[in-house]
Amino acid sequence: MSRNTLYKDKRLLVIGGNDHAVGKFLQMFDKQMTDATPEGEGLIYDWSEMFGVETNFTGYSDTWLPDTIINNYIEENFET
Repeated sequence: MSRNTLYKDKRLLVIGGNDHAVGKFLQMFDKQMTDATPEGEGLIYDWSEMFGVETNFTGYSDTWLPDTIINNYIEENFET
């Protein structure tokens, strides 16, 4: 499995890569959402080629492309 940090600021972290089981995947974490997410990790978006969208607390529709959801969320919640 390859796991790469695609974006990181004080608040947001985006991880992506390729997993032998699920194919390409993207995950986005938001530090301000740790208490609002089931695992307490702040995982607000989880997508893979195999399963599609499994978690989406971004406020954007699952019908949008994963990259579009992530880029829009970053633009609206960017923190230096």
